[in-house]
Amino acid sequence: MPTDHMLSRCRRACALSGVALLLVLAGLGVAAAAAPGATTHPYNRGCQALAAGDIAKAKALFTEAVKLNPSDTDALNNLAVCDVKTGDYSKALPLLQKVLRLNERYRGANLNIGADYLFQGDAIKAEPPTRKAQAAPPTAVGKSVKAAALYNLGLIAAADKRYVDAKAYFEQSATAAASVQTDLALASTMCALGDYDKGISSLETIAASQPGEVMMKTVNADLAFAHYQRGMSRLEKGDLNGAHADFSASNTALANDYSKMGLALVDAERGNHAAAIAALSDLKRSSVTPQLAKAVSFNLERVKSMGKTPGASPDPWLKWLILFGGGVLFAVQFYVVMRAATPGRRRGAFGAAKVALGIVAGLATAVVFAWAFFAPPDTPLWTLVALGVDVVVIVLAWWTPPSASRRPRSA
Repeated sequence: MPTDHMLSRCRRACALSGVALLLVLAGLGVAAAAAPGATTHPYNRGCQALAAGDIAKAKALFTEAVKLNPSDTDALNNLAVCDVKTGDYSKALPLLQKVLRLNERYRGANLNIGADYLFQGDAIKAEPPTRKAQAAPPTAVGKSVKAAALYNLGLIAAADKRYVDAKAYFEQSATAAASVQTDLALASTMCALGDYDKGISSLETIAASQPGEVMMKTVNADLAFAHYQRGMSRLEKGDLNGAHADFSASNTALANDYSKMGLALVDAERGNHAAAIAALSDLKRSSVTPQLAKAVSFNLERVKSMGKTPGASPDPWLKWLILFGGGVLFAVQFYVVMRAATPGRRRGAFGAAKVALGIVAGLATAVVFAWAFFAPPDTPLWTLVALGVDVVVIVLAWWTPPSASRRPRSA
């Protein structure tokens, strides 16, 4: 798959994962800060609304809680979570910075500042606060914050194509706190490192666990992407059956045009150029992204070229040998046909038939030799057949029945 597509996909993964991590952190904050019997407090009701997905209501309640206590770091943190969730990144950042001014050891705020920058696509600014979040205390909440920080560091490394580092971060995150999200990222990183068998096996295990509708969509997307990658790897190695199976599995996990392009390339390698060209032409017309259109156009031209001259390009000497041999053959045939057409050698209908047959055979052979000149590997059998037929016609045209004056007489 094109590099641009892989990079944009990684950035989307960072954004989606950031949302999930922020929500997890907010939920943990609820458990840690909620006071027994204080369910009517705006902060607690805000946490309930946030857990239910009502961001607007949660934001209003956290704002009320901050008015009641401007130094409430949990309320400020969760208010920032709401701002990030709604895309108000510039509003979230001052709130989180205020949390750290009130409590410099509030590692959840460090984590969320890093996530805020990740949402904005600035991995350079995101990394320092995310690293600080690793120093969370060994409490239940702290372990989750540390796991989330390691996870986000893995995303940052993956976006920079430092897949070995990303794998190490994801493994540490899984050790700190197991999660389906971390397992998913680790499996995808294995695929990025070329370990497709383990990566796809892990993705299939996650899919079988039915992690929820939203997560399942991400799993299917990653599974489709992984199968496509392995299919391309197998295609490069000449494993056409394995590549076909992977491209089919990719399309089954999530219908996508990249897998269809892969199946067309398999058809082309199997010699079914017409079907491959038709499929790629359809994809070119329906491409929804510039990256896909560019990839399809490139492969379409390559397959068209394969259809003309599959395999290695013919040696120039072979083409010129065909041209020279064809020229000599046509010269001989022209002479013989003209000889057969002379009145003294023509013998009625038989002679006329020889001339007509010579002309037709010459024209047909000319077509075959012209085809052979432009695509030698495609035409060896046809060239031999045309050569054989033409030689027979030449011999037939050369041969003339003996005249009556030369026939032997009986006594």
